[in-house]
Amino acid sequence: MRYDICLLLILLIGVACKNKESKPIQAQAAAPVDTSRYFQVVDFVKSQINEVQKTPYYIYKLTVTNGKKDSVSINNQDLTVLAQPFLKADINASSIKPFYKEMIFHDQTTNSFTLNYTTANKDLEVHNIDVLLEDDGETVKRIFIRKFINYGDSSAIEQLSWKPNSSFQISRLVERPDNKETSYQTTVVWNEK
Repeated sequence: MRYDICLLLILLIGVACKNKESKPIQAQAAAPVDTSRYFQVVDFVKSQINEVQKTPYYIYKLTVTNGKKDSVSINNQDLTVLAQPFLKADINASSIKPFYKEMIFHDQTTNSFTLNYTTANKDLEVHNIDVLLEDDGETVKRIFIRKFINYGDSSAIEQLSWKPNSSFQISRLVERPDNKETSYQTTVVWNEK
C-alpha cells in the first residue's frame, strides 16, 4: 500500500510538472498595431478618374489667374494630370498617419456626415481633409482638402474640392518672399447637369 501511495505521488508530481512546463511563457506586451483606416481619398479619386475615362464626357477646364478668366476643352489625360494634387493627399501612410486626428459628426442642417482629419504638424503638406457623406454614411457628397506647400523660394496654400461625378476645383494662393501674391483657380467639369 505504501508503494501504491508513493507511485501515485510520483505520478501526480510528474503530471503537475509537465503541465507547468507546457504553459507558454507570456511575451512582453507588444506595442499596439494601428489597424484603423482613414477615408481612402486617393482610391476614391482614382475610381472617379476611371469612370470619366470610360464615359465619353465633354470635359473642359476653367482657369482664373489674378482675376483673368479662360476656358478650354480638355481630354481624359489632361484631367488625370490636373487631378494630381488630389492623388498626392494620402494621409494613410504609416509614417504620417499618427499625426492626424479623425473626428466624425452628423450635421442635421445639411443631412450629412462629416469625416474630418486634421494635424497640428505644420511640416506636413496636407493640413486638413473634410469628407462629406450623405445621410446613408457611404455616398460621398464632397471632399475638401487644405494643403500648405513650401517651395523654398515661395509658399502656397491650396484648397481642393471634389464634387463626385461632376467636377473638381483647385484654388492656389502663392506668396513670394517680396510679399507678392498670385492667385490661381482651376475648375475641371465633366458631367455638368
